[in-house]
Amino acid sequence: MKVRIPTRDGNAFDAHLSLPPGNKGPGVVMIPEIFGVNEGIHRAADLFARQGYVVLALDIFWRMERNVELGYDEAGFEKAYALHAAFDYEQGVADMGDAVEHLRAMESYTGKVFVTGYCLGGTMSYLAAARLDVDGAAGYYGTRIHNFLDDGPRIDRPLMLHFGRHDHTTPPELLTPILEAIDGNANVTNFIYEDAGHAFANVMRDDTYMPADAERANARTFEFFGRLDG
Repeated sequence: MKVRIPTRDGNAFDAHLSLPPGNKGPGVVMIPEIFGVNEGIHRAADLFARQGYVVLALDIFWRMERNVELGYDEAGFEKAYALHAAFDYEQGVADMGDAVEHLRAMESYTGKVFVTGYCLGGTMSYLAAARLDVDGAAGYYGTRIHNFLDDGPRIDRPLMLHFGRHDHTTPPELLTPILEAIDGNANVTNFIYEDAGHAFANVMRDDTYMPADAERANARTFEFFGRLDG
């Protein structure tokens, strides 16, 4: 189901809504990979919904093109990379903040609100914990965190980060400064999955999906959000 989210500058954009059993619960704003709100994100949103969350998966590229939904073929990758290259993270954070406030006003929302995301969304989760009024965030294999290292010490909301040791988007020369930027910040917990690469939690990617690592990461995220909501 799609819902329309108004923005502070007088526009509006879409989000995919997944509701939990009973149709009420704490909220999760989900930021997709660079492929948009496709089947993989629908499945991720439904997974969180089964854990009891009201989930809004955001059409984060809407200011360039609405309702992006790409596959993992050559054409999908080419377009995804182009959209990501043009994406304005600062504006994206503002749109994410509008989605957080919209979720809080929904009748189905109770409790607290969290942010999660994958790839581009992993970076956005990191930024949410540093810049937005959220109750917690969990980022999966964020690809541009290294561009926002100054935010690391300023993170004042609980944040969990999941990285694959063999992620080509965060090789050692990029992952090391990320870990240094968050080192000593008691609000941040990180996990590195030694056998995993990028997109290890994407059930639609046979070339990257690591079921055991995905299950461990998701269990940690669910326990983390549940503890914060308790």
